[in-house]
Amino acid sequence: MAVQDLEALERRLTKRGFKRGDVYLHECTACKEQAVLRYSILGRSGGRDIAYCQACGVTRSWRSVAGMETREEDLTFDLDTFLR
Repeated sequence: MAVQDLEALERRLTKRGFKRGDVYLHECTACKEQAVLRYSILGRSGGRDIAYCQACGVTRSWRSVAGMETREEDLTFDLDTFLR
């Protein structure tokens, strides 16, 4: 993903209330590169975490219920569909 595409992605996520989880790049489980950005949102009804790899484009997401007691991976998550 090009830098301007990354800026567009961050702008679209920010519009929806997401913030960067931290400033570190994490290791991707698919390509093993240190290129994963993490975004999160938390509200009264629950939250969502999104991990996006800049190197290979793999995106993973987790949902949590109110109170953050449980967290489950959303296996059907599609970032493009989510950001429409």
